Amino acid sequence: MGNPVTYFEIAGKDSEKLNEFYCSVFEWKTQVNPEGGNYFIDTDSDQGIPGHILPVTEDMGMDNGISFYIEVDDLQAYLSKAESLGGKTIVPPQVIGENMGSFAMFLDPGGNCIGLYRHPDSRQ
Repeated sequence: MGNPVTYFEIAGKDSEKLNEFYCSVFEWKTQVNPEGGNYFIDTDSDQGIPGHILPVTEDMGMDNGISFYIEVDDLQAYLSKAESLGGKTIVPPQVIGENMGSFAMFLDPGGNCIGLYRHPDSRQ
């Protein structure tokens, strides 16, 4: 089995402005995350992958960014493989929420932020 891209994020200092921009350009519909700051994206299509728009914070160390998540069956194994090839772990494996799976993030050799996602039903 391959490793599909399953999710994307668009981040910036003004997530409200980004939300307005992408909804206007692509006619996306968004839903505000009740926990604040994030907009869940509905591209209004049966193709593609889901995503969200989020604000960056000072502790993130960036002003903006676009990330995508690749589904894997073992987060740490893929982080270790990425590090052995010049990547750098920036978020170790973390549980997202009950029955939502887990994720991790790394920087590739070019400085791009890549997310890894493990489905909660994955066997390890």
